[in-house]
Amino acid sequence: MGQWRGIRETLAFLEQHLPGDVLRIPEEVDRDHIGTALVFELEQDGRSPVVVLERVRGSDLPVVTNLAGSRTRMACLIGVPLPELTARWGDWLTRLVPTRTVGRGPVQEVTLSGDALDLTKLPIPWHFGNDAGRYITGGIVVAHDPDTGVPNLSYARMQVKGPHRLGVSFHSRGHLWDYVSRAEARGRNLEVAIVIGVDPIVLVAAAARTRPGVNEYEIAGAMRGAPLEVVPCASIGVAVPAHAELVIEGEVLAGVREDEGPFGEYTGYCTGRSTRHVIQVHGGMRRRDAIYLDVTPGYSSEHLLLGRSQKEHAVLTKLRETVPSVVSVHYPKSGTHFHCYVNLKKEFEGQPKHAATLLLGLDPYVKLVIVVDDDVDVTREEDVLWALATRFQADRGTFVIPDMFCNLLDPSSRNGTSAKLALDATRPLDWRFERHTIPDTARAEAQRLLACFGQA
Repeated sequence: MGQWRGIRETLAFLEQHLPGDVLRIPEEVDRDHIGTALVFELEQDGRSPVVVLERVRGSDLPVVTNLAGSRTRMACLIGVPLPELTARWGDWLTRLVPTRTVGRGPVQEVTLSGDALDLTKLPIPWHFGNDAGRYITGGIVVAHDPDTGVPNLSYARMQVKGPHRLGVSFHSRGHLWDYVSRAEARGRNLEVAIVIGVDPIVLVAAAARTRPGVNEYEIAGAMRGAPLEVVPCASIGVAVPAHAELVIEGEVLAGVREDEGPFGEYTGYCTGRSTRHVIQVHGGMRRRDAIYLDVTPGYSSEHLLLGRSQKEHAVLTKLRETVPSVVSVHYPKSGTHFHCYVNLKKEFEGQPKHAATLLLGLDPYVKLVIVVDDDVDVTREEDVLWALATRFQADRGTFVIPDMFCNLLDPSSRNGTSAKLALDATRPLDWRFERHTIPDTARAEAQRLLACFGQA
C-alpha cells in the first residue's frame, strides 16, 4: 500500500519514478484561470500530468493541481494494480484502521488567527470565466456528527466572500449536509475544518460515499495499511491530518443563507444551484512552506475520477446481489456521472435489461446504461461503441423509463426528473459469429518489439 505522509512526498516519488507525470511551471503566473487552462489544454492533447505552479503572483505558496487527474497514477500512488483498484474497496471498507492522535504535526508549524489568515491572500483561483468568484475546490471539509462525534470527510465547493467568510453549497445532500441540518435544527453552528494539501490516499478516501457512521479517516488507514496520524485544530474541536499543508477553521452558521455561485460543475456547465450556506472562518494552521492543493473543477478528469472507483465498487456490489453474472461497471468521462457501461456473462434473454433497470434505481445520477457482453472492455469506450454498432438493434434493445428522479445539476432535467435510457448491446444467445483474435504468443512478441524500438 502507499505510505505517503503528505503531498510533498507524493510529488518527490512521482518526479523520481514517473517524471513525465509532473509538469512544473517555474515562471510567475497569475493565480486566476491559468492552472485550469493548463489542465484543459493538456487534456485536449491526451495528457493529464500533475501541474505545479511554482510562483503564483501575490502569494508565497506554490499551487498544485490535477494530482488525481489520472486513474493509472492514482492506482500507483495508492499501491494497487490498476485493474484491482475498484475491487480493493471491498477489503478497505471492511478492514478500517483507527486513527492515531499525535502530539505534534507539520501542519501545526504556524498558527493563524485574525488578519494572519486572510482568505483573499491565499492563492485560491478563479477557475472559469463565468464563475461568481474564487473557489476552494481541493479542500476536504471535516466535521463531527452532532450526536455521535464520528468525523465525516467530504468535498463542497466554497466561494471566497471575504477575508474570513465562505459561501458553500452542500448540494450532494450527503452526510455533511445531514450534520449541518441536525445542528441547525437545534440552533447551533457546526464546527468545520477545511483541510488543504493531503496525500492521494486521504484525497480519495474523502470522496468515498459510504453508509452513515463510517469514518473516512479509517478508510484512509485501511488503504495505507497503517493508522492515519491526526492532530487537534487550534481553535475548534476537530481533528485533522497531521501532515496536511493548510487548515482553515470555522463554523457553518445556523440559519444564515447567502447567494453562492454560479460555478463550473462536472457537467461542463456553470450553475447557480446551491444550498447557500455560509462558513465563518476563525483561524487555522499551516506549514511554514505550505503548498496549496487545487482540484481542477468542471468537466475535468480530476473532478470526475476522484470518487469514481469507490462508486463503481458500490454499484457493482449491489448489482451482483441480484445479478451475479455482472462482471464490471464503468462510468466514462464522456458521460460525466450520467452514463454507465455494464458488462455481464449473459445467461438468458432479458437479463441485460433487468441489470440496467436495477442500476437506474441504484444510482439516480445515471440516465444512460449500455449493457455489453463479458468479452467487451467497458473501460475502453471504443470497444463499447463497437459492440453497440455490431450487436445492437434499436427495436428490441432499447427501453425508456420516463420522469425518474435525477441529479439536479443535470441541465436538461425537468423539475428534478429525467427520462432514463437503457441499451442492450449484448449478443443473442443463438449468436453464430466470432470475434477475430490474435494468438497470445503473437501479441507478446509484438509488445516486445514495440518496447525494443521505443514505441510502447
